[in-house]
Amino acid sequence: MWEITHAARNTWALALALLAISLKPYGFMLKCFLLWMRVLASTARTIKHELMHRSIHDIPGPIPFPIIGTQWIYNKYLGKYKISKVHEAYESMFSEYGQVFREEAFLNYPVIHICSSDDIKTISTATTLYPIRPPIGIVCHFRKEKTEWYKDSGITNLQGKEWHTLRSNTTADLFKLRVIRNLLPELNDIALAYTQELDKMRNPDTGRVQDIIELNRKLGFESTCLLGIGLRAGLLEDELDPRAKKLSEATNSFFEALNTDSFSLPLWKWKLFNNKFYKPSNYVKLCKAETDLYEVISEYLEETKLRISESSDQPSAIDVIPRNIINNTNLDQRVKNSSIADFVSAGMNTVGNTLSLLLYHIAKTPDVQKNLYKEICNELQPNEDITPGFLKKAKYLDACLKEYYRMTPTAPHIARILDQDRTLSGYHVPKGTAILCHTRIACKNWRYFSEPDKFIPERWTDNKRQEHGHLVCPFGFQRRICPGQQFSEQTLKVFVTSIVRRFDVRCEQELELESKFLLAPVGPLAMVFRDRN
Repeated sequence: MWEITHAARNTWALALALLAISLKPYGFMLKCFLLWMRVLASTARTIKHELMHRSIHDIPGPIPFPIIGTQWIYNKYLGKYKISKVHEAYESMFSEYGQVFREEAFLNYPVIHICSSDDIKTISTATTLYPIRPPIGIVCHFRKEKTEWYKDSGITNLQGKEWHTLRSNTTADLFKLRVIRNLLPELNDIALAYTQELDKMRNPDTGRVQDIIELNRKLGFESTCLLGIGLRAGLLEDELDPRAKKLSEATNSFFEALNTDSFSLPLWKWKLFNNKFYKPSNYVKLCKAETDLYEVISEYLEETKLRISESSDQPSAIDVIPRNIINNTNLDQRVKNSSIADFVSAGMNTVGNTLSLLLYHIAKTPDVQKNLYKEICNELQPNEDITPGFLKKAKYLDACLKEYYRMTPTAPHIARILDQDRTLSGYHVPKGTAILCHTRIACKNWRYFSEPDKFIPERWTDNKRQEHGHLVCPFGFQRRICPGQQFSEQTLKVFVTSIVRRFDVRCEQELELESKFLLAPVGPLAMVFRDRN
């Protein structure tokens, strides 16, 4: 489009006016045309100015109230959304407001929600030395009160150099594939115990297991303890260790308290509501959960320390990670205990819930299960343990996991705080703003993936390049990616392989999902496990 300067526009206007005067029969028409052109140019300039200067305040969203922001929309009396159905609330608001909308947290702090592929790519590919994610305020508050247990607020809540130093000292081994692969023999043993427990639980006539979710959570906890503490917790045994049960219950209570706090007023911030005479019930629940977690993990760690001190100089495979943390002279003892406690509590729910949902998808699509079983039979002998070689060759298994991440990722959105100004969907969003990248909703968009509601692992096979593959990032992105990704994926592959090679899995019901912080199955999930032989 040609650019016309102000002076040139006036010159042309004068020439047209003189022409209108000289051509009297057509003068009126030319005057009208000239007026119309001037109005059109003025309107275009106004629209262009507004588009170039749209700010964060112009982003649409629910109506905020003073102080409480938009949290009222989740109130069971005033709001139209349920906390237990937050994923449906987000889908509804994206449908109403478009690919970007604005909420306001407590004290009207803006939170921008995005689901556009381009916007998510802008955030996920931004390179920064110390990425910032929103801290969990209620946890930070509790840990400041318990300085005898906690030196800091934990790796999830720390920022900047402090975060980088702690991450380097506690998670370096988790990124080493060799260290993770050395855990395969123990994972094979856990998988065997798991399939034996399935045999005990299923109906001998129908093969039906009434509730697979709770067993999978125990399995996730067992595998995470193996990595973080270097021992078997015994959750798959007939006689349950009381400490393991306490730790499992504490982990569930911890996440429930976090979920409730996310959509309620932070009364724990003020002494008027949080003192020695009275404390908010949800804060009391979190304090008890954190206390139980710390105490039980500390007991386990003492046993691990004793075992390591009595062992030879060459640590066993399961002791490598805890040993390196325990022997790290750069870490305070409080940091060692709290870091391992955080890792175990996070990994327990992640692995267990992911396995339940992944099995659900495989059980609902017989053709996928058939192809997966064929690959397993081609690459493994009937009684052969799962090896690094198999995991490297199992491309269809990789595709199944990738497709699961696309459809039902454990973390349905990823949070960041902008470290510099950004433009998202045409809006200028300033530095310091909280952004929620809704990757799960984006992955359900037919513009980015064909037949998005179908479980189709083939879309990730045969070196097919997905233009919007960056939307599938359940473990986060860039330098703040979850350090447990490699272990989680290896664990899931071992367990799924063990189940599919042993059983023909079927699901006879639809599974309702809820989404708070984690996308988790709701209620008992009944599945049928029939013998293949």
